[in-house]
Amino acid sequence: MVNASLNWASISGLLLMALWVPALVVSLRRFDVLMDRDQPRESRQGFDFFWFLITLAGRCIALPLAASILFFQGWRLDPILQFGLTLLVWGTIVESIPSIRADHRVLQQRSAVDGQQSSRHRALEHRLRDRAWPWSFAHAVLPFAGIYYAITRRTITPLLWDVVARFVMSLITSGVLLILQRLSDGETVNWIPVPVFWMLLMVNVFAGLLPVRVAIRRTQADARRRLEAHG
Repeated sequence: MVNASLNWASISGLLLMALWVPALVVSLRRFDVLMDRDQPRESRQGFDFFWFLITLAGRCIALPLAASILFFQGWRLDPILQFGLTLLVWGTIVESIPSIRADHRVLQQRSAVDGQQSSRHRALEHRLRDRAWPWSFAHAVLPFAGIYYAITRRTITPLLWDVVARFVMSLITSGVLLILQRLSDGETVNWIPVPVFWMLLMVNVFAGLLPVRVAIRRTQADARRRLEAHG
C-alpha cells in the first residue's frame, strides 16, 4: 500500500530528498574527476577509492531510496519511532553537509582552472579523457548520470543510445513476461518466473552498457577530429 501524510517521517523524507540534490551533483562531479585519464592510477586504488564508491552509492542511490520510503511508508511507524527517526535523519544531514561542502570547494578550484577555456573546447577535451567503461556503468546505475554527461560533454549520443537500448529491452521483457504469464497455468513452469524475473531485471538495468560504451567511443573520435580541425 502506498500512502503519504504529513508526519515526522514524511518530513524527514523530504529533508533527505532536499539533501540528495546537492549530494548528487557533487558526487557526479567527483566521479567525473576520478574517471579522468589524466588522474594518477593511485587515485583509483586502495581504501580511499573503495570508500568513495560507498559514498557515491549512498549519496546517489541510498538517499533518494530512503527518502521515498520515509515519505510514502513512514506513516506506519509509531509517533515515538517517527520522532527518533527524525533525530537520526537530522544527525545524518548535519554530518553530511560539511563533507559535501568540502568536496564542492575542491571541485570549484578545478573549475576555476578549466574556466580559462571555452565551454565547447573544454567539453571536447573532457570527452577524450573519459574512460568508457566507468561511464557506461554510471549511465546504468547512477541517477541522472546520462544527463550530466550530456550537459558537460555537449553531446546527447550516449544518453540517446542508452534510452533506445532500454526501450528495446523493455519491449523484449514485456513479451517474455507475457509469454510466461500465458504458460503459468501449467504446473511444470511454475518455478520459472522468479529466476527469470531477476534475470530480466538485471538485463534491463545493464541493457545500455555496450551501446553507451560504443557511443562514448564515437563521441571521442568526433572530439578528436574536431580538435585536430581547429588546430
